[in-house]
Amino acid sequence: MNRYFASSPHQSRVRRASDVWLVVIGLVLLLWTAANVDRVAAVETALVDLAQSAPLWFELFYRVAYFLGLLLVWGIIILVIAQGKKRLDLLRDIAIAIVATISVILFFVWWLDGSIPAAFPDFVERDGGFSFPLLRVSILTAVITVASPHLARPVRRFGWIMITLVAISGFGLGIGLPGDAVGGIGLGLLVGGTVLLVFGSPMGYPNRAAVTVGLGDLGLRIADLELAPDRSWGVRRLTGSLDDGTRIEVKAYGQDAVGSQRISRAWRALWYRDVGQTYTSNRLQAVEHEALAILTAQGSGVATPEILAVGLGGEEMALLATTRRGTAFQPDQLTTASLTAVWNEVALLHDAGIAHGTLTLDAITIDDGQPVIGDLTASSLSAPDVRRSLDVVSLLFSTAVVVGVEDAVAAAQAGAGDEHLITALPYLQVPALTRSQRSLVDKPKALMSELSDAIAAATGVEAPEPAKLRRVRPKDLIMPALSLVAAYALIGMMTDIDFVAVWGVVENATWALIIVGFFIGQFAFFFDATGMLYATGYPLPLKPLAILQVSVKWIGLAVPSAAGRVTMNALFLRKYGVSPTLAVTQGALDGLAGFATEAGILLLALIATDLSLDLDTEAINWSLILLIVAVLILGSIIAVLRIQRLREKVLPPLKDAWAMLWSLLKDPKRTFGLLGSNLASRTILAITLWFILQAIGTPLPLVVALVVTVATNLLAGLVPIPGGIGVAEAVLTSFLMVAGLGADEAFAAAIVFRIATFYIPAGEGFFAMRWLEKNGYL
Repeated sequence: MNRYFASSPHQSRVRRASDVWLVVIGLVLLLWTAANVDRVAAVETALVDLAQSAPLWFELFYRVAYFLGLLLVWGIIILVIAQGKKRLDLLRDIAIAIVATISVILFFVWWLDGSIPAAFPDFVERDGGFSFPLLRVSILTAVITVASPHLARPVRRFGWIMITLVAISGFGLGIGLPGDAVGGIGLGLLVGGTVLLVFGSPMGYPNRAAVTVGLGDLGLRIADLELAPDRSWGVRRLTGSLDDGTRIEVKAYGQDAVGSQRISRAWRALWYRDVGQTYTSNRLQAVEHEALAILTAQGSGVATPEILAVGLGGEEMALLATTRRGTAFQPDQLTTASLTAVWNEVALLHDAGIAHGTLTLDAITIDDGQPVIGDLTASSLSAPDVRRSLDVVSLLFSTAVVVGVEDAVAAAQAGAGDEHLITALPYLQVPALTRSQRSLVDKPKALMSELSDAIAAATGVEAPEPAKLRRVRPKDLIMPALSLVAAYALIGMMTDIDFVAVWGVVENATWALIIVGFFIGQFAFFFDATGMLYATGYPLPLKPLAILQVSVKWIGLAVPSAAGRVTMNALFLRKYGVSPTLAVTQGALDGLAGFATEAGILLLALIATDLSLDLDTEAINWSLILLIVAVLILGSIIAVLRIQRLREKVLPPLKDAWAMLWSLLKDPKRTFGLLGSNLASRTILAITLWFILQAIGTPLPLVVALVVTVATNLLAGLVPIPGGIGVAEAVLTSFLMVAGLGADEAFAAAIVFRIATFYIPAGEGFFAMRWLEKNGYL
């Protein structure tokens, strides 16, 4: 029965940061679904229709899956009770989680409609109402969340699979909507995470007595065994001695050890370009791999601990026992000579094709003056250069923190040679460090920069371009997230559109007017070019400048338009001797002028005409909004003035921006030329939209077309999606509907307008960029 559990009974508990995330994620899901409980989103309707359109026999599948969720809860409870007094703490956690979940659900149901949710809704007739949140989904999620630290990985995986199936079955049977199921998962995560934060989670490693017995089975007679201070999840490190007095070090891999290491390495591989990592599929392979690495290193002359035993210690763990040679480095032992000897051993290790993986001073001991390299858990055999270079970076940083940059580089150069240091130069970056290493100093980036400069000076080479260690940066996730939001908005909007009617609108349009509008829209590129001309103040040739604006549309398919425009403009302006600073600030000036122009158009239209956006502002507490804005502005000013690091980042760009703006304002010709170019560009696009509306038989005044175009450009530009694809269509359709068009006509006009002003010009942009490259303008 122990094979169902990952941890031994009565283990000490710890509070993990991941449990905080469970609470946060659960709270967000619960509040979001609760806020929308009275609204049925189009996506929910589509999912329910899909689930309920399955063959009739699927209803039996839904009922069985929904009932199995309840059986799984009872199965876990019975399994825990069968352990007797060993798992009373887990039984307590499960009981509290179930009671708390039911209490919260009863509150929600009472708050919403005053009824009591059915315990077995899959076997009772329903009156057509929905239950929020789904009771069974909530209880199952809470129980699995609380029990997960105790359960073996296969059981946990099965539990989360069942949560998914029960959630789908819930709306497949009509018990609730997808939002009710998501709310149930959120409530379960919230309650389960809270229980884990209150009582803690077991460390998940084998107990000391079992390790002693397992070592005995492998032929070692243990005199004493104590826990080592550092432990990773599922791996227990112990130190002790044998009957003959030999000092030993033991690693005991529990059932979750390999899984947690695999997740950690996969996570790093996802975020960083860390190639050559070694993956093991089970506990035995993990200890065998480290043993092989030790033997291979010894065969190449590297000083390592001696292997005493390796293998399985019963059914619960795999064991690796080695001699414990020497003691940890003390500060007075970190001399240039001792560090040079350390680097000699590292060079031998790397020449044997082995990368350590976690090479810091903590992994090295000193035995009668001889450095000994231990802890080869994360080692790689036949390691590529990048893995060995990361070893060098890690040890350099570790030693520089203690002895200083100059001494650390001198010892590395004397012990490992210039070649190892030069190869590692591109990898001297903060992402090459672990979180614990980064926490050793206040400014790890500055220390890395000092190390890079010192190595370049010592070896007589120039510092190369940094290697791309990060595969994914946090900001890279913003665009996919915003794309999902845009897709959600589009799906919701398109469900109310009759596409047959839309095609009818397009088919019956006066295409001659659409073609006229398209050709008029091409003149916008000319005024975009004059805007760039006035922004730089340089005498640039107008023809290639206008063609450059067309090529930006092509780049806009790959990157957000602002970033693509700045890059293309900088490459172009460099050919005419424009400084890189001005080339970049030109884009900011042009963007600022465009924003001022669009804001001015909207303000004048709302003040000077009877145009209305039909917004209900009576319920808005403007005083509260102004107070919040004032507090945010005041807080930002105080933060900038009081926090030196923030002040150093914010004030210089602000000063540069003000100097740039002032230089423009001092020249009225440039100022009015830039504003006029932006106004002309927006007006031409509005004329294009006006012709398209005339063509489909839903004319609007030119002023309204201008306001709609400008408002769309402002809002769509807030979402950094390349070309505003999807977002611009949705926003433009919404504004046209506000202006009085029907959904079908508005969507048709938006699609035709975007084809005429973005998608076709993007195709033109490919040939425009080829022309610019061919003629040497890029």
